[in-house]
Amino acid sequence: MPTVLIVAGFDSSCGAGLSADLEVVRAMGCQPLLAVTAVTAQTDQKFLSSQPVASSVFLDQLEAAWDHSDGHLSAVKIGMLPNESIVETLAEFLQQKNCPNIVLDPLLKSTSGGHLADESSVSKRSRSLFPLATLVTPNIPEACSLTGLCCLSTHDLHALANAIIGLGPAAVLVKGGHLEGSECMDYLLEKGVSKGQEFRQVRLSMPSIRGTGCRLASGIAARLALGDDLEDAVENARSYLFTYFEKRCSS
Repeated sequence: MPTVLIVAGFDSSCGAGLSADLEVVRAMGCQPLLAVTAVTAQTDQKFLSSQPVASSVFLDQLEAAWDHSDGHLSAVKIGMLPNESIVETLAEFLQQKNCPNIVLDPLLKSTSGGHLADESSVSKRSRSLFPLATLVTPNIPEACSLTGLCCLSTHDLHALANAIIGLGPAAVLVKGGHLEGSECMDYLLEKGVSKGQEFRQVRLSMPSIRGTGCRLASGIAARLALGDDLEDAVENARSYLFTYFEKRCSS
């Protein structure tokens, strides 16, 4: 069974983070392995507190996951990275082990309002982890924060994606769910390719919920672990996510 190392924070209400990642990776038929970066206390409406894990404990988790997989990690999904020490520890581990299929979700804030990364870790993440990433998956606010650009419509997605490619990843998927319209469009751009791939789906009528970005990134990592190429991995993960939330809307 392919193994997916999940590097993320623990969400006490299980709406996002590790809990969401575990659900998706298992549903995709992969074995999840965990390295917890922080423990958060939050609900769907408010963010109460967050406590980073000590970098020494975090490294022990990474090494334990590596040993458990017999050195055969199939993919890595990265979510919450609360501080610079955690970023440095992770970057060194990924380089040392030459881990494949790294999907990085560059989280900045929780949907319930809390900051998930300090300023120094955001800068360090861009310099140290983006060049190692197979794919980064920012939403519109994250992409704008990373690049200094603004995005008013889907016509701006290519410029955003191209600017993020300049930070070093092999590919970027800019998630367009924050834009208005009856459709949601995500934009995939790979390094060295002049034109990206558009992925469109009808927008579901449902209240704002947490964990969609976590689930999408985990789904893509799992599909890469199963052998999909990048475009198919994105398409299959998006289809899974749409079906998942469509069922929740109808229940």
